[in-house]
Amino acid sequence: MILQVTSSRESLLKHCCHYRDSTSTNIGGHICLRLNNLSLSRIGSVEQLLWVQMLDLSHNELQSIEGLEAMQLLSCLNLSNNKLSSCTALEPLRRLKSLKVLDISYNEIGAHSIDTTRYLCSSPLSHTFGGDWSFDDIVIDDVKVRNYWEAFVIFSGLNLTQLEVVGNAITDEKFKSFLVKVMPTLKWLDSEELH
Repeated sequence: MILQVTSSRESLLKHCCHYRDSTSTNIGGHICLRLNNLSLSRIGSVEQLLWVQMLDLSHNELQSIEGLEAMQLLSCLNLSNNKLSSCTALEPLRRLKSLKVLDISYNEIGAHSIDTTRYLCSSPLSHTFGGDWSFDDIVIDDVKVRNYWEAFVIFSGLNLTQLEVVGNAITDEKFKSFLVKVMPTLKWLDSEELH
């Protein structure tokens, strides 16, 4: 389906729009691509989409976002209402240094047990790293990092200012508190202003 949308300029333009934010320094505004409600199950080829700054992939059937890491200009990404089942499914986001706004609400994150058989080695957080401490000792707001190690690995490297996680099984007050501590740049969480 993504190949159909990106196969011609005319087809692609049907899904594009320009968004101008009053606080933006970008004179032309942001280029937004809406690929929502298309029943997409995977991302596939994104070579034709590298210029996109805002991407709406909401209300699809995505279980993986592999391929998005190539979209280095992406600043806003909507993945709400898909079938993402774990934080590891979000791994490509770690490479998106321009990403500021992320919506992963109403997915299945935390609803399924982690398939540890897919890992060839144990969690890096179970080992001791130099000195006398280990990740078992790291506690953020009474929550051990080990409890959310997948989330820690993904979110600690992001510079998000806005994040939507509501509607996922993993989302509770402890998890939200954990996210706020792990991402000091966060200003909005689940539509509530922080600080």
